[in-house]
Amino acid sequence: MKIFKIEDGIIKILLLFLILAFILLPISDSIPLLFTPNTPYLNVLINKGIIWEYLFNTLELVFKVGAFSILLGFAGSYFITMYDFKFKNVFKVLLTLPLAFPVYVGAYTYSSIFYTNKWLSNIFTNKIFMEGSVFIYGIFLYPYVYLACRSYLRNNLVEYIEASKTLGKSNFETLIKVIFPLSWPAILGATLFVIFETLSDFAVVEFYGVATISKVITDSWMGLGQKDTAAKISIILIFILGIMIFVEKLIRKRKRYEGISNKKIKPVKPSPSLAFAIYTFLGIIVFLGFILPAYEMIGFAIAKSSYIEGLSLLDITTNTLFTLSIAILLIIVISTIFASIVNQLKNGKKFFSTIAVIGYSIPSIILALAVYIFTLSLDNSIYELFHIEWLVLMNTRTALVIALVIKFISVAFSNYSNTLDKINPNIFNASTTLGHNFLGTFVRVNLPILKKPTKFVFILLFIDLIKELTLTYTLRPFNFKTLSTEIYRYAGNEMIEVAAIPSLVIVGVCSLMIVYLELGGKNVKNR
Repeated sequence: MKIFKIEDGIIKILLLFLILAFILLPISDSIPLLFTPNTPYLNVLINKGIIWEYLFNTLELVFKVGAFSILLGFAGSYFITMYDFKFKNVFKVLLTLPLAFPVYVGAYTYSSIFYTNKWLSNIFTNKIFMEGSVFIYGIFLYPYVYLACRSYLRNNLVEYIEASKTLGKSNFETLIKVIFPLSWPAILGATLFVIFETLSDFAVVEFYGVATISKVITDSWMGLGQKDTAAKISIILIFILGIMIFVEKLIRKRKRYEGISNKKIKPVKPSPSLAFAIYTFLGIIVFLGFILPAYEMIGFAIAKSSYIEGLSLLDITTNTLFTLSIAILLIIVISTIFASIVNQLKNGKKFFSTIAVIGYSIPSIILALAVYIFTLSLDNSIYELFHIEWLVLMNTRTALVIALVIKFISVAFSNYSNTLDKINPNIFNASTTLGHNFLGTFVRVNLPILKKPTKFVFILLFIDLIKELTLTYTLRPFNFKTLSTEIYRYAGNEMIEVAAIPSLVIVGVCSLMIVYLELGGKNVKNR
């Protein structure tokens, strides 16, 4: 029995080591570049204060996008949760659909819309909205806040709201003095995801000419080929994110408000004036976040339908789906094993959970740079050992798949981990008592338990991966085309109407999957 336990422990340690190495090695391989001498380009950026101007723009961008997302997302969740009105279930789904739009697709589509609309033109030429980039990120990313707050309000604040009304407070007073302050843990956590997505994107700020740290990294790496400069500048973004994550964790640690019963909030009928305000507010959000860009994009696609054959849309879509399938399969396999091991640990669960989400926390451009440096170094090592004259990894989709797995493994891991945490530990202990080692327990117990959430994990991963541009564009092999890279290529060549055709494929598929998740009663709060 003792030998069995040792062998079982070795299996888990070996698997854990391999998973940690897969996640951490590509990220850590770029650290030596931080200690190389500064290039003339970097010295110019520092000495002339350009880098600090870009830093200020980045901070301004994330602050404004965060505030805008909170306004739209929290207000939308409040109206949906607290009030009962006609077509509520329709609005409930429509408010989620902007997630079907990649932010760069939204940016390209709106670039043609705002010219014909004076109100939108003021937004896209206003410095407050940073040439429209704040509007684009906010209107297409606010559903992160909306979904998190909708779930939080529905499940955690019933007693506090009832107590407030018992004390004679009005609905408005309850909102200002109770609901909004107590919702900050959920609001901040969701806003952090919005900021992650904002910093991970480079296409929107590039398209609208907003100078941010992401642009400097892209210019240094993709434009000048200075990996060391890009790596050093990346530290600034990582430092900003580190502070934000620390503050968010600190606030969430000190402020946790959870209900003590299983009661749900009972929505009330709004007054006629309030109902009008709700319809107006939600209608504007839905119109700007989904209906208007979708309508415009469909019009573009119809007008340029003659380009469909020249786009080789079937080949591009097939290549996209094949790449996504490999990445999703690896993510699910690794996540099920990783979550099963971590679930059985008595100590260190928080540490390993942090490792699982580290890839998502790092902006995509930085992760792409790290994986590029790692795979290039690995190719050089392979050449020195085996004298292979062609690049083994960089000429294939291997580097891209590695980056996608590291980036999005947290989506699967968090769902699987939450599922296993709800299972009685005695079930796993019983399997061990019956003589099964970790692998036996994993096959007979863990896999059947994790089979149900895998359907939803697959959909979440598919939506995230098919929209990903930064990793795909920077790490793709030569002449490697996917839906996202073709959208970026045509938009960059001022052929936005043609770019609408592959954009419509992404938005259409993602919309169907989001509707399925919403109607299936499964939201993305576990992300």
